[in-house]
Amino acid sequence: MSAQPRFAFFSKDRILHLHDEEHAKQHGKYVQMSLTDDESGYLVIEGQGVIYYTDEDKAYVKGNKSDGKLIATPTVLKQLAAELL
Repeated sequence: MSAQPRFAFFSKDRILHLHDEEHAKQHGKYVQMSLTDDESGYLVIEGQGVIYYTDEDKAYVKGNKSDGKLIATPTVLKQLAAELL
């Protein structure tokens, strides 16, 4: 969404998020990304916001695990999670 650099990190619930560096560093380890995010800080892949639960290795679009659609986890999310572990 932003022209500013985006940084990926895990929330306390181990959900992958993107934000600016100031916000990301409040959550511990973070890495700079070239992916985009939606207004909630979730990664956008193929035009859809994706909520990725790292500990479960499950990704959802159009919602979260309680109301979203489960999709195959995109490789880029697995790679990103590995960098943050």
